[in-house]
Amino acid sequence: MSIIKRVILSGVVCSFILAGCQNSGPSETSPNSTNDNSETGLSSETQDSTLPIEDTEYGRGAQSDGADTNAQEEPTRIISDDANSIIIYFSRSGNTQNLARMIYNEAGGDMLELTVADPYPSDYEQAVERADEEREKQAYPEIDTEIPNLSQYDTVYLGYQTWSMTLSNPMISFLMDYGSNFSGKTIYPFSTNAGYGEGDSIQRIEELAQDASVATSFSIQDEDLLDNQEQVTTWLNED
Repeated sequence: MSIIKRVILSGVVCSFILAGCQNSGPSETSPNSTNDNSETGLSSETQDSTLPIEDTEYGRGAQSDGADTNAQEEPTRIISDDANSIIIYFSRSGNTQNLARMIYNEAGGDMLELTVADPYPSDYEQAVERADEEREKQAYPEIDTEIPNLSQYDTVYLGYQTWSMTLSNPMISFLMDYGSNFSGKTIYPFSTNAGYGEGDSIQRIEELAQDASVATSFSIQDEDLLDNQEQVTTWLNED
C-alpha cells in the first residue's frame, strides 16, 4: 500500500456539524461478538463488483432515514478469509458511506459498516441535541455490530464524520471498545464534513488506538465528494 496524501478541503472552527453519513439499521448481534469470517449483508458475489454510489443530502440539516442510512437493507458487510485490508465506517445520512464505497471500488478488501443499538433521530437538530448530550456526559452510543477477527488485517481504512470538530460519537465508541485491536496495524482515516474540516479527529484516533500507525488522512466536504473520485484515487495511490 502506498503512502497516502492528506486532502483537507476546508478547516474553519465552527459550531457542531453533523455532516456525512449514517449507516444501516442495527443488527441483532452483540457488539462484543466475533464471527468466523462468514459474509452477511452483501452477498459473496458483491465482493469483486462495484458498489453503487447514491444521492444524499448535504451539510447541516441533512436528514437520515432514522435507521442509520440503510433502512431498507442490511448494513454493508463484506468479510473474507484472505483480505489484508478492511474499510470500517459509520455513516449517518449516506455521505461517508459513499466515500467508503468509492474507496472500496478502487482498492477492494473487506468492508464493515458500523451500526448503533439506538439509531440517531432522522431529524438533524434532534440528532445534534442527542450527540451533544452524549459528548457532555461521555456516554457514547453502544455499537451493535458483529466485529470480525481483526488480526488478519494489516491496513484499516477508518471512515467517520466530524461532529463538533472531532470524531463522530459512534466512531469514538467503536475505538474505545476496539482500538487496542489495531496494535501494529496502519490506519488510514477518511472523513466527510460540512465545510469545517476534520478538526482534532486524527489526534483522537491516535489517542484511542495508541499502538497503531496513523497514516495521512483524507477529508472532504460532503457536497464536493461525488465530483471528486480522482482525489480519492490520488489519496489511495500517490507516494
